[in-house]
This record gives sequence, structure tokens and C-alpha cells, in this order.
Amino acid sequence: MTSNDTTIQTTMTKIFCSIFLVCFTLGRFLTTKKEKKNATSRRTAARASSSSYSSFSSFQCQTNPSKKAAEKFTFTVSLCWITSIAIIILLKLYEGFTRWHYLLYCGACALPYVVYPLWKPFEEDKGVPVWERYVVKANAWIGILSFVGNYIWTHYFYSVLNAKYTFDAHRLNDVPISMYLMTHAYFMFYHAMTNSILRKIKTSYEKDVFRDVFYATVVAALAYTTAFMETLTICAFPYWEFTNRNMAYTLGSAFYGIYFIVSFPMFLMVDEDVTTAKGKKNTYSMWRVVWESLGSCMLVTLLLDFVRIGLTDVSFTMK
Repeated sequence: MTSNDTTIQTTMTKIFCSIFLVCFTLGRFLTTKKEKKNATSRRTAARASSSSYSSFSSFQCQTNPSKKAAEKFTFTVSLCWITSIAIIILLKLYEGFTRWHYLLYCGACALPYVVYPLWKPFEEDKGVPVWERYVVKANAWIGILSFVGNYIWTHYFYSVLNAKYTFDAHRLNDVPISMYLMTHAYFMFYHAMTNSILRKIKTSYEKDVFRDVFYATVVAALAYTTAFMETLTICAFPYWEFTNRNMAYTLGSAFYGIYFIVSFPMFLMVDEDVTTAKGKKNTYSMWRVVWESLGSCMLVTLLLDFVRIGLTDVSFTMK
């Protein structure tokens, strides 16, 4: 182990210990929601004891069966491609890949999220128009985020971190098309996972200023952790290069995390609470999904550029 590796490990240990300590400290100020039980009705009491505030169900979307089914499907598909990536990296199968292999493999990871629910709708989506199904909206939201992330934001990594893809690939705006597809798979998994965590906070604790601060802190912590874990794992792939690996782990993870600081809380809101207090439907239209995703992308772009100018002052170029 080199001295540089030791420095990186020490730095990242300090960062994550600080993140954990802040979240733990803020969590001490949260007020747990009390289950409302009707003393005169066993049925009501039983329903309360298995409500969305219970340990497991509070991670799942209880207000929208379509969303609950879509997130379960996302976790199943993600487990498959994550396993396949681990095998490819460990056995270095990518050394035999051509540009067509990358395109086909990454397409095989991304397309099931889109194609399977259209081919075989979930039981909860049968009879529901295609554009009103949550899984279709989720794919549209993430599809826009993935496209903008590769087409524009990757160039910030090229400029700020001097990063580059060196494998042979079909390219769009100097970014491998296979990465557009792979990003869709990654982002579908990330956002389904963080939906569950952020939902747990919302359903388990009383809404007050402490929960709001804790929620915002957890979003930032999840964003940075997600970005770092992907950076750590992708560094095992030798054809995504950085000139400074220490900067890639620290500044690069923070830079990448800006995507998720915006997208995690925004994506959670899509069809999360489908009925209002008066019992009326409150689902997102596809137009709202598209415009909110595009608006989120614009905010991320501005934040990336503010950070580039404020912290690095590196010239931005897009080839």
C-alpha cells in the first residue's frame, strides 16, 4: 500500500465518520410518531400495529400500490445486473469487449426497466393507461436525468478532474453511448433505494424543524455516499481514468453528489402521496414528470457550475 493510498483512506475515514456523527447527533432530536389506536376496536388496533410506521412497511410506499410494485421490481432487476458487473470486473471480462459488446451489455442492463413492465404490466397496473403507470413515469424521470448527466455533466468531470473514458465506444458528444444506458440502470437503483430511506424518515418521525434539518442532512449524506461508492467501484475499471485519484474520491464524489442532492428528494415526490386529505387523486401527469425532471437538471447544472467557478476556477469546455 502506497503512502497516497493511506492518505486517501485516512481522508475518507474522517469524512464518513463526520457524516455519521452529524446524522447520529441530529437523529437524537427526532420525535417518533405515535401509533393511533382505538381502544374500543380490535380491528383498528390491529391495523395500526401493522401500519406504515412499522419497521419494514415504512420503507415501502403504502399510498400507491403501483409505486410499491415498481420499486420492488427495480430492486430485483438491479440485483441481477449488479451481480453481472461484479463478475465482469472480477474476471476482467471487459478486456475482450468491443464497442458493440459494451453497447449490448449496457443496453441489457437498462432495457428491462423499460420493456418488461410494458410487456407484462404489474398486477397493480393492469387496466391503467400506460402514461399513468408509475414505472413509466419513473423511467421517463430517470431517463432525462441520465441523458443530461452524460451529455452535459460528464464534461465537468472531463474539465475539473481531467477524467476520460479510454475504451473503444460509440460516442455521443464525446461520451460513450453505452454509458448513457448504464447510467439509467444505476440511477433507477439509486433512486429506488433512497426513496425507501427518505420515506422511512417521513413516515416514522413527526414533522418539525428537527426532522427537516435531519432530512436535508440525510439527503446530502446519501448523495455523497452514493457518489463515493460508485467512484470507488468504477475505479476498478481501468478505462475510466483520473489524473488525481485522491481528488476523484474527495472532490469528485462531492461534485457527483450534487446530482443527487437535487434528484433524490425531487424523485421521491413522484406519485408518493396519491390521495389528498379529501380523498382526491393527486398523481403526477407525464408532463409534470418531464418538466420537473428537466427543472431538476437545470438546477444541478447551475450548482455544478457554481462549484466549478467558486472552488476550482477551471475552464469548462465541451468538445
